[in-house]
Amino acid sequence: MNEAGITQLRSLINSRIGELYPEGPISLTKTIEYVLTAGGKRLRPLLTMISANSCGANFEKALPSALAVEILHNFTLVHDDIMDEDQTRHGKPTVHEKWDVGSAILTGDAMLSLALLILQEEETPRDLMTVFTKGLLRVCEGQAFDKEFETIKNISLDDYVNMVDLKTGHLLGLAGEMGAIIADADLPVRYGIRDYGRLIGRAFQVQDDLLEIYSNSDNMGKSLNSDILLGKKTYLMILAKNRIPVEIQSAIELCQEDINGGKKAIQELFIESGIVKSTKQFIMDNIEEANTMLTNLDIDCSDLLYFSDLITRRNN
Repeated sequence: MNEAGITQLRSLINSRIGELYPEGPISLTKTIEYVLTAGGKRLRPLLTMISANSCGANFEKALPSALAVEILHNFTLVHDDIMDEDQTRHGKPTVHEKWDVGSAILTGDAMLSLALLILQEEETPRDLMTVFTKGLLRVCEGQAFDKEFETIKNISLDDYVNMVDLKTGHLLGLAGEMGAIIADADLPVRYGIRDYGRLIGRAFQVQDDLLEIYSNSDNMGKSLNSDILLGKKTYLMILAKNRIPVEIQSAIELCQEDINGGKKAIQELFIESGIVKSTKQFIMDNIEEANTMLTNLDIDCSDLLYFSDLITRRNN
């Protein structure tokens, strides 16, 4: 696998995903097309297809499940954007911003139904549907914890990691495990790739926390200030509350009056206190642990290791 191979798989996913709901009420067809063709890295469907291929199945066989995973992911984003009051996603207005909240809720609901239909219409192994629906519940649980944490003053790093493992890690683990199921891999391989995905998901989310502080809206393609204003607990913020509680609280209060000035103060505090360094180390530790897990499996893991490298190198 190389960059050209990833580009080819993304093109295959993109060519199919916009065709999944061509007929229906225009208020649904236009919003679903808007969401599914907005772009994105397509990391989760890529992982499903790479996992399946690594275990002996071809990419095309894994495509329906990969599409279902991507639709599930986008369903969560549509609803998350409502809850977080985000205004942009993939550099475009969010659904509730472009239309209204009711349209966004309905769009997400219809997308989830569409994902389930894709799986039901294929010759889907029973395990695949079970893993998918259980994964859906776990992702919702992760989002519930994320919302609960907004109103809790002190959250431990263990609490945060558990939330991330549900909200982000479980979906990447689900994507990898589904690929292994399609290839009829044995249970140790299935569970190994699942756990690899969860660790990659953990690293990905903490990396996202870091990028949302030091990147910009153009690079990330989404609004970046809502986490601070909503009191979201991130890996960096929890470390700051432990290491520099007075200073970080002062910077957070400044954000309420001057978001740009407050954010700059937070950026400087995170660097000066070593929080950025600790965060980068946590990301790399989890990616290395995930890669070690792969090398212990009886599969050709070279493409999955390349997937890990994609996560390591991301800047948006």
